[in-house]
Amino acid sequence: MKKREVLAFDLGASSGRGILAAFDGCRIELREEARFPNSCGFLGGRAYWDLLWLIDNIKKGIHSCSPESLGVDTWGVDFGLLDKSGGLLSMPRSYRDAAFSKENMNEAIEAFGGGHWLFRQTYLSNWEINPLFKLYHMKKHGEEALDSARALLMMPNLIEYFLTGEKHGEYTACATSQLYNMKQKKWALPLIKKAGIPERLFTPVDYAGKILGQVSPEIRSETGCGPRVISVAGHDTSSAALAAPSRSREFTFISSGTWSLLCSCSSSLLEDETILAKKISNEANWDGTYRSTVNISGLWILQECRRQWANGGSNFSYDELNGMAEREKPLQSFVRPDDFVIPGDYPRMIREFCLKTSQPVPDGIGQIVRCILESLALKYRQAYDLLRPYMHNTGVIYVVGGGIKNRMLNQFTADALNIPVVAGVSEAAAAGNILIQLEALGELHGDDQRNDVVENSFKSEVFSPGRREIWDEAYSRFLALYP
Repeated sequence: MKKREVLAFDLGASSGRGILAAFDGCRIELREEARFPNSCGFLGGRAYWDLLWLIDNIKKGIHSCSPESLGVDTWGVDFGLLDKSGGLLSMPRSYRDAAFSKENMNEAIEAFGGGHWLFRQTYLSNWEINPLFKLYHMKKHGEEALDSARALLMMPNLIEYFLTGEKHGEYTACATSQLYNMKQKKWALPLIKKAGIPERLFTPVDYAGKILGQVSPEIRSETGCGPRVISVAGHDTSSAALAAPSRSREFTFISSGTWSLLCSCSSSLLEDETILAKKISNEANWDGTYRSTVNISGLWILQECRRQWANGGSNFSYDELNGMAEREKPLQSFVRPDDFVIPGDYPRMIREFCLKTSQPVPDGIGQIVRCILESLALKYRQAYDLLRPYMHNTGVIYVVGGGIKNRMLNQFTADALNIPVVAGVSEAAAAGNILIQLEALGELHGDDQRNDVVENSFKSEVFSPGRREIWDEAYSRFLALYP
């Protein structure tokens, strides 16, 4: 058969990628068409995403390969506001904005009548960077953009709108807002009213796979082609789940990248409020099912350290950093990955935390890198233990995403959890994005065919656990850092 070519834009919080897939009826071949940095910028004490930069790079990616269709997935929780003429009111605020603090969240929870009532409205756990709390802050401080807004679009749907002119919401992206009732599958209007957020902002919500139409005449003129835009699983973790090399619909995986998300896929929504104390949240799968999830600040910690060292004139590759870490003594000092969200001088913060907690203070780059990677692996174990009562398969854990390239972290994860780790697709979100496009185009039908394509197209690597006793002892020390 003639190969069909579709283009996935996978936009992460540190970089964006345009991945072209050629499908021959059996397997997909991926080719990177575009890669560009993405980071929030700070202006007047606020953090923003450069939407113009992102869309400009998307147009360049379209022009470079003239695909039949395209889909866009991004990180969750961020959104843009449109005015009554459809114009963008401001660049989207980033979740790394210091204004969206735990203090702001706690104040909002009290104003809304408590965490238990709030949980019943959405079935999400509270997280200070969720749009609900951002909107609370904007309303409290009288930000005029909110008064002028006529539509709120989550980040992937905002980009789709500026490609096609179609306003809509997609289930997996909208579910990250903490404004959407995941049980009833509709916007949580009682909460929206109580928060004083205008109902007019919220568009209809569709499942992934909807063909929105061709790109606009303006985009066709700029790129020289008119691909169809398909609304994929807009939340990148949901797209990544589709590419995990599991034949079961109920499995556990880590989406490893700037953020690490430890997820258990299931057809059941977790309705027990005890998950609030465990910091487990429900998230959405592309087909209306669920993922119980623990969010972890992932390789962002190492990325920020690398940036600090580069600013000081020491520009190391990740392989070089891991090589330095490999030569250091194992399991000496740990940090709490949860503490590292807002940008900062992370090497200094790591040393200060270890000194404060009476641990050996990392002396040198290799020791800091080892501290980060071992701490992440132990945090994965803590999250895995929290999720274990809700899992259906505990014999193996899959890892997908760019973080699979860090083989040291994969091995540490197997050692810490004492189960095999199967490292799958590096460009997992893009691969899932592509699989949904192919299904929307009628090329794939159902789980078995999608799984066949994943199996035919990508190799997996298994990391076997070892040294259980020393990791068990290290885990007890790590838990002591969480009073």
